[in-house]
Amino acid sequence: MLGGGPLGRLLRVGCPYRCRVLKFPLFGVPVSVHFSFLLVAFFGLGTYQGWEIAAWTGAVFVAVLLHESGHAFTARAFGGTSVSITLFALGGFTSWAATRDVGPGRRFLISAAGSAVGIVAGLAVIGLGRAGALDNLPDLVITFLESFVWAGLVWGVLNWVPILPLDGGHMLQHGLEMFTPTKAAGIARVVSVIAGVVAVAAAFYYGQRFLAIFVGLITLMGLRSGNAAEPRPAPAAEPPAADVQSEEEPPAFPI
Repeated sequence: MLGGGPLGRLLRVGCPYRCRVLKFPLFGVPVSVHFSFLLVAFFGLGTYQGWEIAAWTGAVFVAVLLHESGHAFTARAFGGTSVSITLFALGGFTSWAATRDVGPGRRFLISAAGSAVGIVAGLAVIGLGRAGALDNLPDLVITFLESFVWAGLVWGVLNWVPILPLDGGHMLQHGLEMFTPTKAAGIARVVSVIAGVVAVAAAFYYGQRFLAIFVGLITLMGLRSGNAAEPRPAPAAEPPAADVQSEEEPPAFPI
């Protein structure tokens, strides 16, 4: 999934970031769905028709919500406060305020948890299918499940590629922070650019132009936004205002 930052600011053109079509609590974590999330349906055109587009959109919604829940509940379990989830455009983000107890090791696990949940859920669906538990289901349900596997498992694996602001980029940085905290951000950005260039070249080689452009934009976003908006440990038990992610400015945190 994508982080906030520049993309979040872009989405507010013509529709403020507060433009939400749905808000609900998920086990105590507030969830907001931004109007731009409806763009997911657009990406289903050409592949799906009629009600299949609704099944595709619903599957992506569930997959992204599960992904963000992995980040949110892991962050809360490690002492993060003010945890919230927002779904928008091509993904979503989890906002939380860090305390002193949330060190690089725990931030690594928080970053990894989102894709981990999607991958496990996707593999579970595949396992049920191979066991014959999904036989004779209606075509619309099959479309939903296939879309869910793609959005949860496939994109979950791709989200671990070490490109900022994807989860993999943050996992790399937090892993490095445990050994070389002063150089971790710089090394992560360099690796992110290299990985992004390789991924773009590979996508072009295999004729995936849209994917190449998509990865290129993600790489540029990560390079420009850096880590200024990512939650960091606060110097006191109660995080100062600067550590609390504003609803007006989506963070460049992994999603």
